[in-house]
Amino acid sequence: MKSRKAPLSVIGILMALVAAACGGTTSSNNPSTQTGTLTVWLMNGSAPQSVVDGVNADFKAKYPNVTVNVELQQWGDIGTKLDTAFAGSTPPDVVELGNTLVAKYAAAGALGDISGKKSSFDNSGTWLQSLTDSCTVSGKLYCVPYYAGSRAIIYRKDFFAAANVQPPDSMDGLLTVGQKLMAAHSSDPNFSALYYPGKYWYAALPFVWDFGGDIATQSGGKWQGSLNSPNAQQGLTKLNSLVAALSRADKTGDEAKQDAAFAQGHIAMIIANGWEVGVITDPKAGDPSLKDKLGAFPIPSHTAGQTAPVFLGGSDLGVAAKSKHQDLANEWVATFTNNKHMTEMATVGGVIPNNTSMLSLGTGINAVFYSAAKNSKFVPNSQNWASVENANVLPDMLVKIFTKQQAIPDATSSASGRITALLNGGG
Repeated sequence: MKSRKAPLSVIGILMALVAAACGGTTSSNNPSTQTGTLTVWLMNGSAPQSVVDGVNADFKAKYPNVTVNVELQQWGDIGTKLDTAFAGSTPPDVVELGNTLVAKYAAAGALGDISGKKSSFDNSGTWLQSLTDSCTVSGKLYCVPYYAGSRAIIYRKDFFAAANVQPPDSMDGLLTVGQKLMAAHSSDPNFSALYYPGKYWYAALPFVWDFGGDIATQSGGKWQGSLNSPNAQQGLTKLNSLVAALSRADKTGDEAKQDAAFAQGHIAMIIANGWEVGVITDPKAGDPSLKDKLGAFPIPSHTAGQTAPVFLGGSDLGVAAKSKHQDLANEWVATFTNNKHMTEMATVGGVIPNNTSMLSLGTGINAVFYSAAKNSKFVPNSQNWASVENANVLPDMLVKIFTKQQAIPDATSSASGRITALLNGGG
């Protein structure tokens, strides 16, 4: 008996059934026919709601049958929530990660490798280097830079004018200007020319890096703490001299309350993020009358005319390795980080965009912070870096130096030993 050819529709059904039996899934290249629900975790306050709404509207226009649920998370417990979510079978599809957290989850296999998709994201060729470094683990890309935050020195223009000084262009000049400000306010026992809380390790790193030092180095797969190197010690010595001469801040405190302190009128300079201007001038928490009295300048290098490298904080966007909608999740991330919405993040959100091509969007006082992002560095990109932060190694070292509990060689040697053990997975 002569066999008949099955209709193409029947063959298609059979192929689909075979694919399903083998664990495969069918998909369509037509965005309008794709379905599913994406769960996105963003940190509270990281993006204006109007920007998020615009991203979702653009995504919905392309994928009308895909639902996106954006859930806001809090920094205080995000580590615990991420640990739990990634250990389960249905983690959120897209997660915002503080840039120092990426290595931990990438090394654990929780994030999808998007190395082959890099060119599909806008401005990937000009992503900020420090954010790119934070997304890169063992040569593979596990996330997309989202936004950045850099530090500069916020100062009182009226105090500078009264003391007849200008923003300095070197660390030695910073000390000289500070000493003149201290003299001009000698009648105020609470005055600080440069207010520097003792545990403020983010602000200490520019001094270490500017002299050629670093937190740690890696060789042969092993980490070695290096804060006890001559260069790192030189930078910390310079910082110690500035703190001793110019700061009346609590040498055992942190920077959490420095904006409120600045607003009280007894401080000429602080090392701060750009968004802290808004806190200082907030009608409820600060002093709005200071708005026109504030200026900013980069943290100067010890080499006159240059600026010190700054720690580039910020966030990245990763896709869970267990996501059942990885392609759609990456499409959503691409939409959020495209030219249109990155511009909105800069102009509406007031944050530094994820690429050097848009740093010119910074205007006014923000321009200083945007420019500072060009010269930035990052902490050791180790899956165990979080252990160093949790152990307070850097804050404890600084407190010991500033309070004279230990000399700089002893404090840095102890900290370097601890960093070596923690980065290599020890206790």
